[in-house]
Amino acid sequence: MTDEPAPGTHLQNLRRRRGLSQEGLAERAGLSVSTIRKIEQGGNARLETFHILARALDVETSSLFESGSPAPVAEHEESNKLNLLPLRQALTPMIGLAGAVTFGAEPAAEAPEATLRAALSEAVGRYRADDFEAVAAMLPRMIRQSHALVDRAADEERATLVRLRAEIFQLAGLFLTQVRQYDLAYAAIRDAIGDATTVGDNLTAAFAAISQAWLFIRQGRFVDAESLAGDIATKIEPRMSTATDEDLSAWGWLLLRGSAAAIRNNRQDSSDDFLSLADVAASRISAARAPDHHNQYLTTFGPAVVAMKRAESMMVMGDARGVLRLAESIPYPRSRRYRSDNLSRHLLDVATAHTVLRDYKDATDVLVHLRKNAPEWLRHQRKGKDVLITLLHSRKRSLNEELRGLADFLDVSA
Repeated sequence: MTDEPAPGTHLQNLRRRRGLSQEGLAERAGLSVSTIRKIEQGGNARLETFHILARALDVETSSLFESGSPAPVAEHEESNKLNLLPLRQALTPMIGLAGAVTFGAEPAAEAPEATLRAALSEAVGRYRADDFEAVAAMLPRMIRQSHALVDRAADEERATLVRLRAEIFQLAGLFLTQVRQYDLAYAAIRDAIGDATTVGDNLTAAFAAISQAWLFIRQGRFVDAESLAGDIATKIEPRMSTATDEDLSAWGWLLLRGSAAAIRNNRQDSSDDFLSLADVAASRISAARAPDHHNQYLTTFGPAVVAMKRAESMMVMGDARGVLRLAESIPYPRSRRYRSDNLSRHLLDVATAHTVLRDYKDATDVLVHLRKNAPEWLRHQRKGKDVLITLLHSRKRSLNEELRGLADFLDVSA
């Protein structure tokens, strides 16, 4: 059996088929020759870099990826695994000859359903407030307690408790994807979908699938993410005359995930088709929805989020001016205290657009805003560090106080 070629080999082969030198590809892609050389020699690069190269070569981004030897694991990634050990034990228990076993584990505490639901609501609130340490501490006990409730449940209440456990697994999947623990996130989302489908709750299963598509995008599995989102969106597409906000939110978020995957895979026509349908779904959403539901997909989908995701697609394609034009028209609260994951991600796109256009003061202002309003979230965003590195390299004189503070906060060398 022969080894599969690595991304660098695929890149080199595609470049040569196009009759391009390393210098020619670098010029076409707007990258340095050293970046091309590094990748072709087996070095690592960001997914965004591979997308830029694929766009320059007019191929799907996924064509650059095949099986290959992974890079050594960074030290901080190993420490993250140890920090999350209780959650890892809860989601991936030891498997013995008689099934899952927990030798020496602390028995699950007695907790009625109402107590567990209250804990779920609190954990969701902590997640939205970026209190990741608290979420990591709460989830293992919640998972163990949900197992105990399901195991003891009478037949008539079992479906309700299995659905509750699915929602806890879904939160775990969201949190673990956010902190880039992807394999563990997959286990949580897989169990969420399994529980939801077991009790015939297709809507809860669809919401978990939205999280799975996001996970796949984070992993560079663009084909899988687009296929998953498109297939389930087709299966649950609501009848507009009778669709509920829940139906429209599930369908709409699947369409947004499909669009995000397609644009990163250089499939702009497919991405645009997904976004057009998402616009239709958003136009039917009720203006007055309960903002405190623990499922974020039920409360966030609407015209503003679709516009933010359209701006994201523009940024992926390198249209910085288009991003800034669209950002001016997006209807979201302008209060400095307003906070949401979707808005924060959008603002990072705005900051990126400013750096592309060399509006460095505006980009710095966006990062300062995010540090103030979403500090823990910003710590986990590589794009934020990329923007800051660009800003630091743009300085011809000594750093001002804002940039020094950002560099210290994000642990970036000035």
